[in-house]
Amino acid sequence: MTMSFGTTLVRRLPEIVGLGRAAIGVAHMIAPTRANELLAGPDAAVATTRAAARTFGIREIYIGGGLYAATKYAPTLVRPLLRAGVAVDVWDTGAFALTAYLPQRTRVAGCAVAGGFVVAGVLADLRLDR
Repeated sequence: MTMSFGTTLVRRLPEIVGLGRAAIGVAHMIAPTRANELLAGPDAAVATTRAAARTFGIREIYIGGGLYAATKYAPTLVRPLLRAGVAVDVWDTGAFALTAYLPQRTRVAGCAVAGGFVVAGVLADLRLDR
C-alpha cells in the first residue's frame, strides 16, 4: 500500500513545523539583518532590531529544535511543544495585528507568517490522535 504525498506531509507535520521554526531561528541568530528584512524593512539593520531578532531566533531554535527532537526521541513532548509554539505564534499574530503605527507591509507579513505557524501547529496537534 503506497502512501500519498499529502498523507505523508500531514503525518510528518510536527517534524516539518519543528524544522521550519529551527531554521528561522538559526537565520535570525546568524544573520539577523538579512532574516528580518521582510518584517523590519530598512530598520532591520538597526542594532536594537538585530538584538530583538536574535532573541526571537533563540526562542525559535529552542521550540523548533526541541519539537523536531521530540518527534524522534521523546514523543510525549511533541504535543506540549506544538502547543507552546502555537501560543507564542498567537501572541505574535496579535502583536503584529494590534501594534499602532506599524507599516502595512510589516503588519501583513508578520500576521501571515505567525498566523501560518498557528494553523500548521494546530493541524499537527490535531493529527497526533489519528
